Amino acid sequence: MAVLIKAEQSDMDPLTIGLAIAGAKKMLEISTDLKDISGSLEHLFHASEAKPKKVKKKLPKTRMQQLLRMKAGDADYDDDTSISAVANDVLEAKRNERALSNLAIEIDNKFGRGTFEAIKVERVKRIEAKKVQTKKNKEKARIKQEEDDKYWANVIAILKNVGILILVSIVCVIVGWIISMNACKEAVC
Repeated sequence: MAVLIKAEQSDMDPLTIGLAIAGAKKMLEISTDLKDISGSLEHLFHASEAKPKKVKKKLPKTRMQQLLRMKAGDADYDDDTSISAVANDVLEAKRNERALSNLAIEIDNKFGRGTFEAIKVERVKRIEAKKVQTKKNKEKARIKQEEDDKYWANVIAILKNVGILILVSIVCVIVGWIISMNACKEAVC
């Protein structure tokens, strides 16, 4: 069976994927309906697409990693280019592919042929719909932001004009007061 989920080997966290596959298989054993395993499948798909966290210092996590490092003579656990690290990544990816294939077969056997493929197709459709909706939401937010910017620019312009009008009025009152104070109040100026 071909690779069911396409992701680069460096993008996969083998332990998380293995746990997600085990969880999905366990849920498959006790499920009576496809809805019962949907959460496990979502966790599995998310784990296979997620990028692993950066680890400062790598130590061998599994016995296979330890054996590969000893046989290859690699002493540095931080080197991702060593033969043991590359071999471990490839072997873990193949193991996860096989486990995922087996899970797909189990789902198809329990719920009918093509069910797992239908699940994958529907998931891709929903992801695309979510991307389109996100794009629409961003466009709406951008338009709303532009409208808000225009509104506040207009408010600022009005406040500026009112400020200028008040300032001119104050100047006129001061000039009028100065003129009235200096005006002739007696017959002879």
